[in-house]
Amino acid sequence: MKNFLHTLKKYSIIFVITLILLEIGSYIVLRVTSSSSSTTTENTSSYTHIPLTIYKQQNDEGVIQPIQTAVVPVKENYESRWAYREFNVSVKTNAKGLRENETLENHEVDIAFFGDSFTFGHGVEVDERYSNILAASDSLQKYKVANYAYLSGFQPEHYEFFIRNNKDLQAKHVVVGMYIGNDLASDIQETNYDRTTNNLEIPMRMISEEGSIYNAPKLYIFPINKLIKYSYFTKLVVKMINRSHYRAVLFENLLPNVPNSIALETGQESIENNRGIIALQELDNMISKRGGKLTVLLIPQNYFFSKKNPHIHPELKDKIQEVIKGDNVYKAIQTELTKRNIDFFDPMPVLSESSYFDEDAHWNKKGHKEVGEALANHIEKLQK
Repeated sequence: MKNFLHTLKKYSIIFVITLILLEIGSYIVLRVTSSSSSTTTENTSSYTHIPLTIYKQQNDEGVIQPIQTAVVPVKENYESRWAYREFNVSVKTNAKGLRENETLENHEVDIAFFGDSFTFGHGVEVDERYSNILAASDSLQKYKVANYAYLSGFQPEHYEFFIRNNKDLQAKHVVVGMYIGNDLASDIQETNYDRTTNNLEIPMRMISEEGSIYNAPKLYIFPINKLIKYSYFTKLVVKMINRSHYRAVLFENLLPNVPNSIALETGQESIENNRGIIALQELDNMISKRGGKLTVLLIPQNYFFSKKNPHIHPELKDKIQEVIKGDNVYKAIQTELTKRNIDFFDPMPVLSESSYFDEDAHWNKKGHKEVGEALANHIEKLQK
């Protein structure tokens, strides 16, 4: 018995020391990989990861609490670099938390942009975004333009909430960037919105102390959902698996930020009563009453142009041409918006494989330029 207790004590000490070393090592790795300092420049080909840390934590828990002036709180007058495999860009916010060089009051804005990562300018410099390309066009440069991403959220219900709360925003034209890859499904599922009370909740996302958005712990399976708040080793393991093809094993019920379902992607699921579509209709009504015009910018997934890392349901990756040629959600939303008499712009004719990053599913500098110029022509015609 004495030998057993001695052995148990010895291995217990080894186990505890191992845990401590794992925690220390994981802490160091997480700190290094989340550091915003780097010698890498935008002209350097070597890989550096500098996360986007523009978000402002509102409470110790990191819960997002939408308010009148911000669906997702963003740091004001903040500056950092943002880098991943295919880009390294500068990110600056103005006095309102917008990624704009100039600070305008809502009532001063003539053309307002709302949208998610595409509209924010994922992977490109601020002046390379499609909204800035449009603002610099000869025909529209007389107008004052403001891009409200990410302050206004990242799906149509968020923009509806923001515009309802900001009645002084009476732009002549409002452009909503609608990414077909998640604005009708996963982003909707992660949001609770009651328009009768104009109450909005985003319970599945949280903001870290450093200023990054992350998945709420309650989404994960047990015991990860309990350990992730306290264990650096757990955080590191989750971070690594989350970037792999096995991320589904981490989650209990709702898998965040996933491609559309097969039924939705192939046009078999009706979108007539989709919450995103209803929000667009509400936006169109509100903007029209304020004397403005809404244009929905349709943003197609990269699989329409390339098989490189396609943003599509895994079971459809071998059937991409069938999806493109047959019924699909991109065709369905055009039909629905036409039926509702909501103006939209389809950039498909000006886009190509070279308009997207090779690995990333977003537009690169070339894609933003192509869309910005074509959209400017579209809006110019409507303004006449």
